[in-house]
Amino acid sequence: MQPMKRITPILCFLFLIPLVTLSQDTLPGGATPKTKKSALELVAGYGVTLGDYAQTDPNSDKAGYAANGLQIQLTYDWMGTHDLGLAIQYTFQKNSLKPEAESVYPEGVHDSTCFLGPGAWNNNYLMIGPVYMKYFGRILLDVRVMAGGVISSGRTFTTTNPSTRDNNSNTATGFAFQCAAGVGYRMSDHFTLKVQLGYLAAWPVKKRQYGSELTGYEEHFDPNTGTYIQTPVYSAPAEYIIKKTISVFSPGIGLVFKF
Repeated sequence: MQPMKRITPILCFLFLIPLVTLSQDTLPGGATPKTKKSALELVAGYGVTLGDYAQTDPNSDKAGYAANGLQIQLTYDWMGTHDLGLAIQYTFQKNSLKPEAESVYPEGVHDSTCFLGPGAWNNNYLMIGPVYMKYFGRILLDVRVMAGGVISSGRTFTTTNPSTRDNNSNTATGFAFQCAAGVGYRMSDHFTLKVQLGYLAAWPVKKRQYGSELTGYEEHFDPNTGTYIQTPVYSAPAEYIIKKTISVFSPGIGLVFKF
């Protein structure tokens, strides 16, 4: 319920803006709005985790232990001819880890005191793609397909340095994809409220290598010389490759500002 508490003030804000400006910007009856080539969108949604992202099997390297959470996206749309355009979108997504993660070691960790949970996935997306936006009177139809990259962080990508035994936080990167469709109602010449259904998937990967490092010395007695000899001890090199899959269905509500 915590993500919903965070979304509620955002939704109230989205509703208030067009209502405040409606009295100053209402279209006269029968008037046709001027063609506007650009739009800014702010959409807040609830991310429902799916597939491996929501899986809690401790024997699976693909398990993400992700609970449902908050998703917010900011989009710039540039519209060309025939109601087709190009969209550039930033999305922030946060999913807390499920309680089952509190008894699981991160994949790249060899520390018996370090557990995956409690914690959260924090995902930042930057995507670009074609968009179709068409008004039928006051009703807006919006369809888009986006592709780009994701930067993902959280305990899921923690690794252990074999020489120092320190646990290192990491960020993973990968390909991201989204398809979404929305229906809106034009409140004024500039503002449209819309509801949106979307599916967002990504494949973050973290690769980290640790070289062989000096960890100390071992002392040996040499019977031939009658002296003690110190021999250096090195850690074994290590390489971690952590691959995860993000899969989220996200209903949301937002505001479109055309200019």
